[in-house]
Amino acid sequence: MNKAILPSLVAAVMLSGCGGSDSSPSTPSAPKYNWQIIQLHTVKESDLKSGCIVYGTAEIDPSRVITASVANAGYNILFHNADGSVIEEHTIPAIDVPSSGIVSIDSSLVPEDGYVSLEEVDGNLSGNPDVYMFGVEKELLSHKVLNVRSTQTGSECYKGKDYRSISDTADSAALTVLQESGVSYYQTSYSADAVSGRDIASHIPVISPLPAARDTLVTAFYTSNNDQHTDLAYYGFIEPSYVYDSEDYDEITPGELNNQDLMPMYWQSAANLDLDEGSAILAIHNNQSYQWQTLYHDVDQFTIAANYSAVSHWLGLFSGVSNDSSWQFESVMAIDDQDSGLEVSLPDLAPITGVDIQQQCPTALDNAKYCIDNAGSFSEDDFALQRSHVKVLTNNNRAFYQSIYAQAKAQQPLLESSAIELSIQEIEGIELALIEGELESTQQGYFMAKYLDSRSIAETGQVSAFSDANGFIITPDDYQDLYLDMLKSSTTVVQQAK
Repeated sequence: MNKAILPSLVAAVMLSGCGGSDSSPSTPSAPKYNWQIIQLHTVKESDLKSGCIVYGTAEIDPSRVITASVANAGYNILFHNADGSVIEEHTIPAIDVPSSGIVSIDSSLVPEDGYVSLEEVDGNLSGNPDVYMFGVEKELLSHKVLNVRSTQTGSECYKGKDYRSISDTADSAALTVLQESGVSYYQTSYSADAVSGRDIASHIPVISPLPAARDTLVTAFYTSNNDQHTDLAYYGFIEPSYVYDSEDYDEITPGELNNQDLMPMYWQSAANLDLDEGSAILAIHNNQSYQWQTLYHDVDQFTIAANYSAVSHWLGLFSGVSNDSSWQFESVMAIDDQDSGLEVSLPDLAPITGVDIQQQCPTALDNAKYCIDNAGSFSEDDFALQRSHVKVLTNNNRAFYQSIYAQAKAQQPLLESSAIELSIQEIEGIELALIEGELESTQQGYFMAKYLDSRSIAETGQVSAFSDANGFIITPDDYQDLYLDMLKSSTTVVQQAK
């Protein structure tokens, strides 16, 4: 996740109406939201203009950087009724979008349970376009930065900071600590998903930029019988100045670890869950998340430093698959040091083998031309938000991709296009994803951010599995804040594709 440039979440601003001259209370006006549309791409660093945003260095060609242009061509903003039909009089075509690429969304024009969508139209010589759509239900509207994939010709670059000092890492970054007796492995964590290590205490790799910008967590482990790093022995946060270039250094100052107040704890998961190597204990220090130790499915014990003042929150991050229903899951649980154990379980889920796109929609959606029937694969009461993604080949052999974010539903209507009449020749894929918990802006933003592989889109234009073709763009700074806020709540995300 650390290599993805993920969507921007900006808090919604609620606009209030002005009161009249009488004493009656004013009626709040419907909020308006700005959607900033941009197009991610790469350019040679030597061709980058001053002030243009830089998200990071391209992986395919390190001489190029990932940046963005303001987008004002190749797309429309559509308003939809609850059944997915287009409200034509409210359509905002790209020709009406200002050169800033900022579209104003007046929520008063969106009917109850209606939607707003970004529709990208990719034309061709035959006149039959491919259509890519990103839609959100009315109550999820907020200020957003969204991308389109169509190349923008002659538009201004999107202004912003150079984030390479945050997003780029140096292959030769390392640190050294004092060697401790009986320790067989030293793990470094520059963030929760930037983890490395070595079996000796010198020149331990660190996945960080040079110079490092924040502390590095080092956790050391005694030798175990199964060659897994389970028996935590020492720990410490090492200041940025201790990180050096292992290929070009002079004098090295080793950091010190300690072993105070170590407390064993236990965890267990429901019998139907199979955890993967992404499961771990996390620690939050100085408002940054770190991986404390990996959890292994055959070892039910972990260790924390209960009175360690440098850690503000302890968390369990569990990921894997429900082996009786094939849903992938990621679950965050707060650790209470007064309680010796964690128990991981999921709401009732069934395989999505019966999920399909239906023309005969339920009574409440009589006017919907197509809808996704979730076929009882989950209970909508168990989840706060749903991502529905379809890949369809139309009868004239054109691609129709659509991602919809809405409240969890047994049947989700597809949103109609203004460019093509949807007729399904072949369903190439359906993806469902759900988030459990209170629907706060942090969880909403994290959930939407999770489903955009914007590095791939910027470098190749390709859409990978569980990734939107259009969606949020977020800076590395904003992502760190969003991810951290999400970790401080108990949240579960599940997903499955067919």
